[in-house]
Amino acid sequence: KSRNLVPVKYEVIVVTGDEKGAGTDANVFITIYGSNGDSGKRALKQKFRNLFERGQTDRFMLEMLDLGELQKVKIEHDNSSLSPGWFLERVEVTNTATGVTGVFPCGKWLDRKRADGETWRELYPKF
Repeated sequence: KSRNLVPVKYEVIVVTGDEKGAGTDANVFITIYGSNGDSGKRALKQKFRNLFERGQTDRFMLEMLDLGELQKVKIEHDNSSLSPGWFLERVEVTNTATGVTGVFPCGKWLDRKRADGETWRELYPKF
């Protein structure tokens, strides 16, 4: 199957959990994997906005080649800042050209000091 070489905008929605200390000020990165390849590691940032706070939903637009059917996302942070631990509820990725959304539940801490101590997660879609 031929790869569609037209760039597509993906809307990435990140939902931080509503738990005590859930928010992070660390730098967050995402890699999106699809049947046509992956996005590479992308920073999720916005100017002048405090991202990834407790109970908050943050939206990002990322432009990349059409990834095809979404297979998984890897989300991670660099453990920077005073309280980098983060409770990630879920990630949603929408191909704005097709309107197809993948929902990637997490419900886990990305925290050196809690649970398994990992600061990254690989998430798989819930259909």
